[in-house]
Amino acid sequence: MEKDRVHDVVKSGYAQVARQGSGCCGPATEQTSSCCGSAEASPHAETAARIGYAEQDITGAAADANLGLGCGNPTALASLKPGETVVDLGSGAGFDALLSAEKLGPEGRFIGVDMTPEMLERARTNAVNAGYARTVEFREGLIENLPVASESVDVVISNCVINLSPDKPQVFREAHRVLKRGGRLAVSDIVLSEPLPPDVANLAASWIACVGGASTEEEYLGYMRDAGFENIEYTRKPAAPILTPSLQDPMWQAAVELIGEQRISELAGTVFSYSITAEKR
Repeated sequence: MEKDRVHDVVKSGYAQVARQGSGCCGPATEQTSSCCGSAEASPHAETAARIGYAEQDITGAAADANLGLGCGNPTALASLKPGETVVDLGSGAGFDALLSAEKLGPEGRFIGVDMTPEMLERARTNAVNAGYARTVEFREGLIENLPVASESVDVVISNCVINLSPDKPQVFREAHRVLKRGGRLAVSDIVLSEPLPPDVANLAASWIACVGGASTEEEYLGYMRDAGFENIEYTRKPAAPILTPSLQDPMWQAAVELIGEQRISELAGTVFSYSITAEKR
């Protein structure tokens, strides 16, 4: 698909998620007497626990921003320090923003960038409700053209979003541009062990489901090196435990209908969740 078409498809899909997603917190039930009273209160909480978030993350002040969209925990990977400035590529409803704000403290600053107005609206509301309106802000924009000044931030994070971009080399060039010298990058993302079959990769539905736009490891890490990043380190784990339980999620419905649940399950063996760190020297 052409770049503009990819952006339109992804924006439309995530706008629907923003409208439908209720976050972790729902009305009190017999199982939970208060909002986000337990990790069992929401399937989003189960997803977050599966990909590396601690129980206090899932049930704390940031819980209502958890829409179950990530594939890792970049806030832990980044080792954030009080007073730092952080940019999040594709900040969604603000889950990682609010978790980061706790670590950054009152002197820190968090800038979330997202292209979907519905997500930005949810994120801004969540930041106000959590008490972080002064230190957390969200800007509308593309991660290929960040609305952030050059060499102005200490850390760039992203959670399962760069794989959605139709121009990943440009994303990493932009991340490198906005980082200060000595700044660092920490991303969780979907990366492939081998290319997807063309008929799957070209489906709009598979882009929304976070696999159609994914690159191979060689391509992905190559984009980072070409952008100027150094000291690239990563770990990976199979993404099947993340993807397979999610096939009933509304985000996957169109992909399941077009590709078939059995074939998706087979292809899941080539899909990995990567945790990657790098530095700008």
